Amino acid sequence: MAVPSGPSGPSGLDFRALRRREQAISAVINAVLSAVFFAIVFGLSARPLTMAAPDRFALDFVPQGVMVSLMASLVPTLLVRAKLRGMGLATPASVAGIVLRGVACGIASALVLAGLALFGPLHEVPSHPALAFKVVYGALLGLACTRLAVSFLFDRTLKEQAA
Repeated sequence: MAVPSGPSGPSGLDFRALRRREQAISAVINAVLSAVFFAIVFGLSARPLTMAAPDRFALDFVPQGVMVSLMASLVPTLLVRAKLRGMGLATPASVAGIVLRGVACGIASALVLAGLALFGPLHEVPSHPALAFKVVYGALLGLACTRLAVSFLFDRTLKEQAA
């Protein structure tokens, strides 16, 4: 998406700086939440986690992907949209379309990872590397979904301003 660099809004808003800040916040929050939910679901003790039953580590990518992508798309979109509107900028009316794009990406990535984990060569993984992987996945997915959502919002806002 073509997001201008530097101050570009009527009030001198730096779209790229705002997008970077939202991405960083989303990555950190989603990394922490991924670690917390991993600890709740699998615990923190060092043990092997099976991809299928009984641990179902592979299938845990699906709820993680859905929730991270939902929150990483919805919350930054609402916050940035409110900021833009507070500055007098017209924003697209539908938040749902922006959020659905992010959630679709989250579901797609989760299904790919779940499939690789279920049908790949490993039948179990040590819990601590699994935790690290889930934290990194949550952070990267949060960053990507936030970037997608905020960039689309900026793009639509700039088109509204040009019209």
